[in-house]
Amino acid sequence: MVCPLRCYRRGVYTAGRTAELTGVPRETLRKWEQRYGVVRPARSEGNYRLYDDDAVRRLSVMRDLVDAGWSPREAARHVLEEPTASAVALPDGTEAAFGPVDELTACANDFDLVRLEQALDKAFAQDDLRAVVDDWLMPSLVRLGEAWQQGAVTVAGEHFVSAAVLRRLSQTFEHLPHAPSGAPHVMVGLARGSRHELGVMAFSVVLRSRGVRVTYLGADLPVEAWVDTARALRPDAVVLGVPTVEDLPAVREAVGAIARIAPVLLGGAHQGRVPQAEGLGHRAGEAALALRDRLVATS
Repeated sequence: MVCPLRCYRRGVYTAGRTAELTGVPRETLRKWEQRYGVVRPARSEGNYRLYDDDAVRRLSVMRDLVDAGWSPREAARHVLEEPTASAVALPDGTEAAFGPVDELTACANDFDLVRLEQALDKAFAQDDLRAVVDDWLMPSLVRLGEAWQQGAVTVAGEHFVSAAVLRRLSQTFEHLPHAPSGAPHVMVGLARGSRHELGVMAFSVVLRSRGVRVTYLGADLPVEAWVDTARALRPDAVVLGVPTVEDLPAVREAVGAIARIAPVLLGGAHQGRVPQAEGLGHRAGEAALALRDRLVATS
């Protein structure tokens, strides 16, 4: 599952906290700064290095590229030459069967609720929710997130569209039929402090549409609540989203606790940075279908 909006809370972070958020060791942070100039942290009154959200994003993208096989020098050059680079990019003019993927971005610019609801109506009228999610919705949200990062869409515009999409996903989820008796059972949600629900909600909609019993727990759930609920429900699997680098510490904590009770799988842009759990991939719909098939085969 992808994280379409790539949002980070505005803040300033110490070197230790930045290492936690990005998965880049402190020693490596210093090397990348000194050798490649990929970030230039400010200094506190006590001469401690301080990193802002843009630095966290750049370091995260560079880490993704290095993990994918790029040399640090090549990765740094790419990040410096493409200041708004992200791990997910869409070609210009991309259009799915349900409409252009920049339709939601246009709605964010003019706050056109009628146009926005018509676009969602058209997409969610389709029978194949996997295709809606993977081929139109998530790419559209990626495009919206890129526009927000580049200043082409305001925070209010991005929130306007995101809230409408979350409402539509929630309505779709609630109106789907209940799973048959004996169907696989999956708990889905976000760890403590994580609030970007669109990816996990889209995943849950596709999963439930294919006959899986889904207990959707939503955002910002403390590890104790995850553990207690898993013990009570004994699901066949637990799925956590890792949409931003800031979510990594809480997800790692949750995975360590939940894995003793049920298998844990991860979605989201940063799923590969939690080695204790298996990643589902970066297409929410396909991930839901693959998990459903897997659980049916082992039941």
